[in-house]
Amino acid sequence: MKQSMMPSRGELERHARLVPEIHPNEVLAMLTILQTAGTIQSRIMDVIQREYRLSEGKLCVLIQLHQSPEGAAPSTLAERAGITRASVSVMLRNLQQDGLVTLEAEAEDRRTKCVRLTDKGRVFMEKVLPEHYLRITKLMGHLTAEEQEALIRLLEKLAS
Repeated sequence: MKQSMMPSRGELERHARLVPEIHPNEVLAMLTILQTAGTIQSRIMDVIQREYRLSEGKLCVLIQLHQSPEGAAPSTLAERAGITRASVSVMLRNLQQDGLVTLEAEAEDRRTKCVRLTDKGRVFMEKVLPEHYLRITKLMGHLTAEEQEALIRLLEKLAS
């Protein structure tokens, strides 16, 4: 959410007079979380897109495959990445053309496919991930270790 789109406290207080269940601090806190998350996400993904020509979806799929050397079904990748099976199919076709993944039929059931990183894909991810994690580390370095732990606890609490 862009800063210009954030409601003012006064506007929220006006709405709260109409609907007493609205709590301006809670609304502002959540909108600030969303705005900040969007800003951080853009900073991180802009570099990934510019330097490696990877979308967020492709990066997510490649990370999953990097963490699963045995491979994964396209449907599993789609579910974990939170994208449609059709989107994963297009991504996998492009990643396959780039030589980063293989898509093979399973021996027991030829209708079932398994996606794996190629050697080239593994080398590529061994270059991308440390740099990616370093960028994240530098962003989070603005907080102390205690603040980071508190933030993790608070965000987990919100998500539950």
